[in-house]
Amino acid sequence: MAAGRLDVGQMVVTTAAVRARALTLAAPLGYRHPALPLRGREQLLSGLLDQFRGSGDGRLHVLHGLSGSGKTALALEIVHVLGMRADPATGHRVWWIDARQAALFEDGLRAVARRVGVAGDLVEADGVVDALWQRLDHADWPWMLVVDGVDDPSLLDGPGLLAAGTGWIRPHACSCGLVLVTTCDGTREPWGAGAVLHPVLPLRGRDAACVLLDHAGPDAGTLSDADGLARRLGGLPLALRMAGVYLAEVNGMPDAFREPDTPAEFDAFRRALDGPAGQDLNPAQVIADTWRLALDLLHRRGFSHAAAVLELLSAFADAPVPHTLLLRASALEGQPGFERIDGSTLWRTLRALAALSIIDFCPAADSSGPDAVQEAAGTPESVRVHPLIRDVSRTSRYLALSASLLQYACAIEQAGKPEEPSAWAGWSLLAPHALGLVEQEDALARLPDTSQVEAAAAAEMAARFLQARGLSRQACVVFRKVMRMRMRLLGAAHPETLTAQHNLAAALHDIGETGQAEALYREVWQGHQDARGEEFPHALTARHELGRVLHDMGRLEEAQLHLSAVLEIRRRVQGEQHGHTLSARHELARVLHDLGLWQEARREYGQVLEARRQQLGEEHPRTLTTLHNLACLMQDEGELAGAHRQFLSVHAIRSRVLGGAHPQTLSTGYRLGCVLRDIGNTMQARALLVQVHDGLSAVLGTGHAHTRRAAQALQGLPAAPGQSSSITNGSR
Repeated sequence: MAAGRLDVGQMVVTTAAVRARALTLAAPLGYRHPALPLRGREQLLSGLLDQFRGSGDGRLHVLHGLSGSGKTALALEIVHVLGMRADPATGHRVWWIDARQAALFEDGLRAVARRVGVAGDLVEADGVVDALWQRLDHADWPWMLVVDGVDDPSLLDGPGLLAAGTGWIRPHACSCGLVLVTTCDGTREPWGAGAVLHPVLPLRGRDAACVLLDHAGPDAGTLSDADGLARRLGGLPLALRMAGVYLAEVNGMPDAFREPDTPAEFDAFRRALDGPAGQDLNPAQVIADTWRLALDLLHRRGFSHAAAVLELLSAFADAPVPHTLLLRASALEGQPGFERIDGSTLWRTLRALAALSIIDFCPAADSSGPDAVQEAAGTPESVRVHPLIRDVSRTSRYLALSASLLQYACAIEQAGKPEEPSAWAGWSLLAPHALGLVEQEDALARLPDTSQVEAAAAAEMAARFLQARGLSRQACVVFRKVMRMRMRLLGAAHPETLTAQHNLAAALHDIGETGQAEALYREVWQGHQDARGEEFPHALTARHELGRVLHDMGRLEEAQLHLSAVLEIRRRVQGEQHGHTLSARHELARVLHDLGLWQEARREYGQVLEARRQQLGEEHPRTLTTLHNLACLMQDEGELAGAHRQFLSVHAIRSRVLGGAHPQTLSTGYRLGCVLRDIGNTMQARALLVQVHDGLSAVLGTGHAHTRRAAQALQGLPAAPGQSSSITNGSR
């Protein structure tokens, strides 16, 4: 080899295992696009290049990840960089063996042995592998051996055992050498302690979107548009490249040859993936064969439930799956594909699937969406199926089973009340799956009635979580679906149907549809009362809520009549300190407040607050509601300093516990803004009230009474320099 020349080779493997044929050990650099950068792998690339700077650790470096994640591209980038930086005095030696077909793998290693000077007679002997590694151990020049596309690590055992360091490839003693393997198999055991496993994960964020733009060009849309398609493709580099090349080709096509419905932009391509023609466009089929080979490998290793577990996980929504909450071995055992499964087997199967990059274990911080509680420590563990693998493995076989698992996991005994902030971390993971289930209306209708009832139960609980998080409009949609399902399956008079109507009425009340809410509450109250009597707990709850709606409609005497009757029964049946009794007292205090009976209202608020502090704590939403209403009373009585302090405290706690965009937080913000205005702090008041108005417009709509009230409060307040002093009140 001439000094300064990069000695690069690739073994081309064919199905004809002919020892005498010529071999090349050249890296397939033609697959590397010279004009496009390798995105998102800078840190990994830098670390691997360090192996050539006299600081190599001598271990096997294994790049593992999903097919199409860019493992080969990363290896080619290293070869390219070495070629660009080769030392003219010594050069580098790089040998590339393509192991995707095993027939001639051994010949490739023998060819490497020849290149490093192993004697010809020994090359063909059994001791060639020991001689090869002795030569590489003592090399004083940089070298790299790439074994690309190892489907099954047992291929590398050779005369010994890969994990023991006696296989065809081994740890070595050369500080300027690197053994680099690309594989889908990140299982620790086959590689042994002498290997470093480097996961090559799908790209995220800007890196993934930029790959699309690199290949598609500017005609396909903006970086923001590309981001949406990149997330739908799971950030898989191969899929990003395929989609980008397709869009570039479409945009370069004469209009006369382009079909009208051919997607030419990122958003259109993303929508098409989930439409009737999506299968023809979906890059998932490219990785399907590799995915099936991986499942076959797991089956040979004794993981007989792997395919069923993956199919079940794919039956859930495209979101992190809280496996510790949903996957119960006792419920799976006996189902088709899950025969003789137990908890230990299920856990080992999940880990085996993750080792092959078929699923990923989600870090707690990544398991929460933008509306979820950001408390990583309390977030249940979850796994995620790559979107493209989910596309090719999703069937309807386990839809009924997923409904049953969700119904159990969403029960209050398992997940906690959706209204309790302490349970929101778990609900933020469960809700997408329960809500996604009822969106499959056609598929659900083909399931047994019991499965449909289970799906409705899970969705109802998830909608309660949406409502608790202040997303009542979204909750309304789900509650309507649940109500229709139960009317069809159980009948209008069934208690669960009445519960669905009750929940819908509550959501309608939240969004300001008080007339509809009143009618539904009366219907529910009458239905429960006819079946069980006026003291039946659900009848009392419906009547209590009816009183709240009447209060908000300004019909104070009617509200007082209903709430007083409920309070009398609650006291007699459940006792003075029961939560339902306290709620009735609290709502009655609100009526007294608006009737001008401020002294009586203050007394009731005070006693309810003391009980709630003892029972629920200072920061529970119900305690905060009572503190808010007490501050309202102070404001109306002219105690502005006290009201200011209390609103300030409640607003801070609600912002932290419920979130700044929650309607209750915004309600306190509105009151705080009004107090700031009344004490003369007009600039601060305006800034806060603008924020409140914008938040209420987004959550409740511009026509909601609370939004209009915030707009009216802004009238007359001076604007900051450069700002308009006018704002729409949202009235029609």
